[in-house]
Amino acid sequence: MIPGHESPGHESREGDCQADDAAGRRQAARLVRWYPGRWRDRYGAEFTELLVSDIAERPYSLARTLDVARGGLLARLAGLGLASGSGALAVRPGDAAELVAARARHAAASLGTLGAASAAFLVVGAAQWSQLLIGWVWAARLRQQPGSAPQLLAADRNATLGASAAMLALLALAVLAALPVLATVTARLAAPGSPGQHGRHGQRGRIARPAVTLAAALTALVIGARSVENNWIGTGGLHSPVPGGLAAFTWAVTLFVSAYWAHPGMLAAFPGAERAWMALSPLVLVIAVASAVTLIRRAGLSPRLARFEARLGLACCVVMTAFLALCAAWLASDGPLASHPALFHAGWINVASAAILAIALGAAVQASRTAGRALSGG
Repeated sequence: MIPGHESPGHESREGDCQADDAAGRRQAARLVRWYPGRWRDRYGAEFTELLVSDIAERPYSLARTLDVARGGLLARLAGLGLASGSGALAVRPGDAAELVAARARHAAASLGTLGAASAAFLVVGAAQWSQLLIGWVWAARLRQQPGSAPQLLAADRNATLGASAAMLALLALAVLAALPVLATVTARLAAPGSPGQHGRHGQRGRIARPAVTLAAALTALVIGARSVENNWIGTGGLHSPVPGGLAAFTWAVTLFVSAYWAHPGMLAAFPGAERAWMALSPLVLVIAVASAVTLIRRAGLSPRLARFEARLGLACCVVMTAFLALCAAWLASDGPLASHPALFHAGWINVASAAILAIALGAAVQASRTAGRALSGG
């Protein structure tokens, strides 16, 4: 071989190695995307190099893909406050100040997820509650008519009264939980700061945007629900075990939780404004909940207030468990598989709603536990 000249075979092998390395890096980059952004910012470069080395030795490995996917999903759950781990903290070893800040972020994420799960439970549970209230009103009105009238079964009566107590308790806990967040957000917005805080990406703007969005969503929710609540059968509070205005508003807010979506012909008979609200209200609720969660995560609650919120969340979990137990007893007695006739028969939409309630409760319990560990330094 002439010095300074390479054989064609050598150049081909070098090109193959470069192509394999580029392919390995692309594959590693795809795998790393299983992990959340904060984790990638902290560990992404180092982890990518480890993956590139492993891919060079084992180009095709299902076990490696599954292991990375499992770790990435766990890290994302940790980022949501549903698990503990490096995915939530992502700090340099020995950095005590950053560790404290990371634990505060982890606790805020857990409280935000706890709030989102509780809100989902409250909305779907309120739809179940509204259905029970309507059945109660129908039974009361039929009893006033001459001739035989069906009576509420014991399961219907117990579920209605128990659900009413549980929902009122959840509403009270929601108000108590909102007050510290609102006070903290107001204080943050009113506090004087450096000019940088007033910029587009400043801390004040990060809080003001979700606060304004939340206020707008809640305003739209109240206006929309008030515009259709008079269609509720018990308007005026007639025979209702709770104030008629509250029952009608709850019915209007949760009107979209309905089996009528599966029956377009029957749905078409509804007033146009009611159908429009049924389609629009879920979007408004999602925007309101997302904005509230963002506020919780960005408000910077003090450790004392965060622990107070965590205790309220635990109380919510207890009440939600009682509500779900009442719904389960009602479904067992009046559900789609019940053999006896009932005035107000629970259907498969109620079974689906109960499943959603169980999932929301599980997420709330896990978030509450994670928040407790983060706030205790665990």
